Amino acid sequence: MPGLYDDEFMGFRITTDDELNVALREAVVAVDANVLLGLYRFLPQTANDLVKVLERLEDRLVVPNQALREFWRHRQRAAGSPEAATQVAEDAIGKAAASVKQALETWSKQVGLDAGERTDVLQRVTGFAEDLREELAAVHKRADSRSGDEDSILMQLERLLAGRVTSALPDEQWRECVAEGHRRVEAEEPPGYRDAVKQEGDAPEGAAGDYLVWYQATRHAVERGCDLIIVTADEKEDWWWRQQASLLGPRPELTLEYHKLSGHRLFLLRPPDLLARAAALDVEIDQQSLADADRRSEEADASVPWTADALVALLTRLDGEAPVQANAIRLAARSGGRVTRDQVYELGGFPDDRMLRGFTRPPARLTAALQAESLVPDLVLPILVARYPEGVKASYFSVPPEIPALYAEQFFPQAGPARSTDLEAGGG
Repeated sequence: MPGLYDDEFMGFRITTDDELNVALREAVVAVDANVLLGLYRFLPQTANDLVKVLERLEDRLVVPNQALREFWRHRQRAAGSPEAATQVAEDAIGKAAASVKQALETWSKQVGLDAGERTDVLQRVTGFAEDLREELAAVHKRADSRSGDEDSILMQLERLLAGRVTSALPDEQWRECVAEGHRRVEAEEPPGYRDAVKQEGDAPEGAAGDYLVWYQATRHAVERGCDLIIVTADEKEDWWWRQQASLLGPRPELTLEYHKLSGHRLFLLRPPDLLARAAALDVEIDQQSLADADRRSEEADASVPWTADALVALLTRLDGEAPVQANAIRLAARSGGRVTRDQVYELGGFPDDRMLRGFTRPPARLTAALQAESLVPDLVLPILVARYPEGVKASYFSVPPEIPALYAEQFFPQAGPARSTDLEAGGG
């Protein structure tokens, strides 16, 4: 008779530290594109230590062909991200200083401050802003010792990945995998369904990229006849079995799928997890590297609030391309942060048999487009999220917690909270 972790329940077995350490010494280790791109974002010592750990894997290291495609697709942006981020911060300091000085000019006139005192106050603001810019420049220079030599990462990867990349899939097999990846996105089956917004992007595989990585990594490990570790910086729930903020391991469905394919076990690790277990491979790393990798992981998972300008930009764009979603966001903003399924049907005039799957994609796609134009901050939460407290159908859609206040301040500064039955539409 089966036991606690047999058959379809095997994915619920939580991996022990000893099992992970053994797997690191014996399993195939597949590395995703975001890990390779992360080398450009880490401090130089962290990047070097991660490369050292990967080198120790020798012929057990593999990069799925799809992961390398994505690496080359995004490499230039990743390589320039520290410098770009520094420039954004410097620009923000300049704008903030100008705003503060303007406010102080107005204040000084209102309170009758004499010219000498006013000049002193304004010079202090200017000096503070300059000090901040100098500090940013110093930190950037210290953090990016690769400045002027960013190809040093490529040199390391060229040596590391020689003979370690899976072959491209034949055309027909690639098309079949893309179709399966799209089916999984529509059915919200792991991995990769959280990338549904990519369905309308420029990549030929659309939203099937994660499935292609999964397919190529698992088939390579099946050929080798051993356990598989996938190293990824992706922490979304279409890969991970999560308990609130804790990552327990791979999604049970993925563990079961790989076991059915191979008879072996599946493991997931993030870059900081891999560095933390370097001793299992007899590799010594700098403890600051582990701290840096942890910090970068937290930053990648962090979010920044929406701004009034970003909200207006998105609603304006949605009014032209997806007005029902625009009005759903408005209604949610006026109704405490959520809009019900029935209200969405009423807003859109949808028939009862209309499915709402994919309803959040236009806002996600346009948010990404506005982020590329620097009109929306990069790390904002999704503006519209489907919620499933009662089963497979979305019961309601929610907006980030800051949206109701932003919307009220921007469009209805004198109005009180709206009733939940309000179906206000239009440009606010």
